[in-house]
Amino acid sequence: MIFQDPYGSLNPRMTVGTIVGEALRIHKLCANRTEERERVAELLRSVGLSPDHARRYPHEFSGGQRQRIGIARALAVEPKFIVCDEPVSALDVSVQAQIVNLLTELQEKLKLTYLFIAHDLAVVEHISDRVLVMYFGKIVEEATADEIYSNPMHKYTQALLSAVPTVDASQRRQRLIWPPGNLSPEEIRARLQEQPFEWHEVRSGHWVASDSVSGG
Repeated sequence: MIFQDPYGSLNPRMTVGTIVGEALRIHKLCANRTEERERVAELLRSVGLSPDHARRYPHEFSGGQRQRIGIARALAVEPKFIVCDEPVSALDVSVQAQIVNLLTELQEKLKLTYLFIAHDLAVVEHISDRVLVMYFGKIVEEATADEIYSNPMHKYTQALLSAVPTVDASQRRQRLIWPPGNLSPEEIRARLQEQPFEWHEVRSGHWVASDSVSGG
């Protein structure tokens, strides 16, 4: 797992080498300390850091560098599936792009599958193959990224995309207000609990939920 907060997710009393190597020790993935140090150095290089950084502590690094340490830690057990919990939301925009590009490169190189949780739709569009849109804990739409962004069907998805800022006036969507009828969060939860969603496949692989909130 790659966590949202690159500051709170790293133990300030542990060196980077200890943080990245912890899983190696717990799962006994290295035969000895020399092999462990070599593996930690390899992991740090894979995320754009120097092996020399292993001797330093988290407070000596920037937010982007700390997130790279978190990514190296996640890669230590050679996973096939990684949960990325808002991994760039706490970073500056310029650093966000660097981390997203790194995740994309690692995905292609290591054949990884990501569950990428985010509220930034621009980031989601860049990194995702398939998108699930959630509203109050329920999935309301599912499709490929291209399909979601070009043909959103659920009114909540449409409202989300209409709120995305763009400098190109020709690409701006009409701003939609959500939820309809000025419903309170309590009223929305009640409606969602009273009437379960019904799924409809509007196109091949494109699923949309009809519900009592959207009226669709």
